[in-house]
Amino acid sequence: MSGDLHSRMLAAHARPDPAALVELYTEAADCANDLDASCFFLTHAYVFALEAGAPQAGQLRRRLLRHGREE
Repeated sequence: MSGDLHSRMLAAHARPDPAALVELYTEAADCANDLDASCFFLTHAYVFALEAGAPQAGQLRRRLLRHGREE
């Protein structure tokens, strides 16, 4: 994960900004070097999306299902 992405994540946590957290953790998942790291970030994005009632929750869940990380 780039330093810029990490800084943006910390700032979104500090505000807090649930919509930004969903986007940033999804971005981190897309940039991850391996499946475990990607799914780690996807799980966080999914939880933030569920908490916020964000429309991305369904898509994030489908991605986790594809990788056997959600039932």
